[in-house]
Amino acid sequence: MEAIFMLLLLFAFLTIGIPIAFSIGLSVLTMLLITDVPVLIFAQRAANAADSFALLAIPLFVLAGELMNHGGLTRRLIGFAQALIGHVRGGLGQSGVLASLIFANVSGSAVADTTAIGSVLVPSMIDKGYKPTFVASLQASAGCLAPIVPPSILLILYGSIVNVSIGALFLGAVVPGYLIALCLMVVVHMLTSPKRQPTIVREPFAGWGVIKCATRQALPALAMPVIIIGGIAGGVFTATEAGAVAVVYAFLVGRFYYRGFRIRDLPQILISSAGVTVMVMAIICFAAIFGWLLAWHNVPDEVGAWIKSFATSPYMFLAIVIGFVLLLGMVMEVLAIATIFGPLLHTLATGYGFDPIFFGVILAILMQIGGATPPVGVLLNITCGLAGVTPGRCLGYMGIFVGVYVLVVLLAILFPPLITYLPHMMFG
Repeated sequence: MEAIFMLLLLFAFLTIGIPIAFSIGLSVLTMLLITDVPVLIFAQRAANAADSFALLAIPLFVLAGELMNHGGLTRRLIGFAQALIGHVRGGLGQSGVLASLIFANVSGSAVADTTAIGSVLVPSMIDKGYKPTFVASLQASAGCLAPIVPPSILLILYGSIVNVSIGALFLGAVVPGYLIALCLMVVVHMLTSPKRQPTIVREPFAGWGVIKCATRQALPALAMPVIIIGGIAGGVFTATEAGAVAVVYAFLVGRFYYRGFRIRDLPQILISSAGVTVMVMAIICFAAIFGWLLAWHNVPDEVGAWIKSFATSPYMFLAIVIGFVLLLGMVMEVLAIATIFGPLLHTLATGYGFDPIFFGVILAILMQIGGATPPVGVLLNITCGLAGVTPGRCLGYMGIFVGVYVLVVLLAILFPPLITYLPHMMFG
């Protein structure tokens, strides 16, 4: 009964517009005050949740993304994408997906990716005749790539919680992540035909000289994902050490090569990245206490028994997980889902014989869909603000783009080597 009351409190706080981190924290604190659980548990469990070497990668990659954005790497990535494919049908939309994918390979943060790329491309696409609802839906969907492809903050959190190799999760997410990006570009091509969007102004071919110049300018930015993924895959450094390498590289390139910021700009960059990190870590810490209280009331055991009563086969279990996580993603933030329900679903999945890497990547994709689906849909709210539309008007296009993610999930279920081949080849 207490667990149900705590869940109702959480949804009530979310409904009245309290940010997710504070909603979780307030619901937990309220439960501690009205039960016989010592309030000191709040501080102890929060400290235990944050005390992880693997989670140190989160502020490092957030800072790397901020340095990359302020250093001018983002603008050059967008320029490279536009020069390369801006002339094809739906060129600006295609460029947004490609630029989001490359930026995702550096920041690992969906909010940073969506804001950095969207703030530049969303107004440009609308000026070129793209429907605002299409633009908002596309950029929110492209932003979902960041927590899927390495160095995903979501995979760092999940791996640290369930004790699965973060490097193996990173490699397992490469093929599905890039496949999602490719499918999004195919869908953009279909949805931007003259019949569907006749007002779009198609860009002319930039020319090989422009492409060569744009590639040369973007090369240091393009090299950053290669260094991060290659270093982790080659065993040169761990995911946390990769975050430190990314910070140093982004600083050197942004300050001395692109000259995008000055030393006196560093305090503002650090404050900006600290703000994002604090919110992320607050969600993780409060969600960890929330999950502990649920476990104290035996909720995971009861949910697990309920799932097992319906899931008579491994694929039936996956079907239940897909529906459960997609519904949960509509009302709860991604990192909170991973912290509260990740351990339970991981335990059940291994019990059904699923590879931990395979299931972790599938779960990450499903959880991240919630980042772009109303009513919570943080990414969709960001892009709708940029495009000047309401999330409700984007439901049609969002249904199509969510379908792309679900399609890739189904393909990965049918062909597990799409996920497992690279990590098993590199790590055995």
